Amino acid sequence: MRQRNSYSRIIQDPASWISESNGAKIQLFQHCIEKDITSFLINTQKGSYDHGLGTAFSESGLSRDEIQFIALLDSYRNEEKIVEQVEEILQFLDTDYLDLLFLDFSLPADILLSTIQRLRALGKIVEIGVLEDKPGDQTKFLKNFPASATLSTFVFTTAAIKTLTLAKEGPEETTQILILESGNWENEHEALRKIADKYEVRPKELLFSWLLHHEGHFHPVVHGNSVAAIDSAVKAFHTKLIEEDFQKLPEKL
Repeated sequence: MRQRNSYSRIIQDPASWISESNGAKIQLFQHCIEKDITSFLINTQKGSYDHGLGTAFSESGLSRDEIQFIALLDSYRNEEKIVEQVEEILQFLDTDYLDLLFLDFSLPADILLSTIQRLRALGKIVEIGVLEDKPGDQTKFLKNFPASATLSTFVFTTAAIKTLTLAKEGPEETTQILILESGNWENEHEALRKIADKYEVRPKELLFSWLLHHEGHFHPVVHGNSVAAIDSAVKAFHTKLIEEDFQKLPEKL
């Protein structure tokens, strides 16, 4: 198994690969690794079960040690149901363990602890994570019940970006993962387009770059079923804004 807490800065959600051919899935897996995207989120709450993923990964020639599989379960309130779903995910991924499993930490403590202990004893998980309504929401909770990662959804809106300027880096041992949802307004924002043109990127790529270089050290989850979509995210990662543009972007929005 890999070292703890070693997820790629960009995390891929392969849910959109479902309709692709096996060959296309293999190419997408390989391209992600070439671009240093090694972490993959399986979000069962979105119904993204795909029995072709395991086959594609097995035939990709990639080593299991090269990647990290992360899973977000449905909100089951029963230990047996949680263990059963983990087994199902492992089966369709054709793998023996999950690197990170997000559980519902609102479960009764005894059920939560026994489930974690059971899955670890079986060698089914390496780390556990906690869901958040917004970044930093569970900071106090983590001090009492340390988890390896947090997961929240982030929608690109002007208000959300301004709010995120207040967010700070989480505990060093905790990875902050964000599922990104587009606000669909960025292409119409004149000030945003001007800054994007300066860096020769699209407005959405500029926002993504701003997020990737935020001091919160977030790990955004991206969607997309093409090499071009992967390359767009990587381009944003390698586009670093000068300090003035980085600081003033929320104000200009």
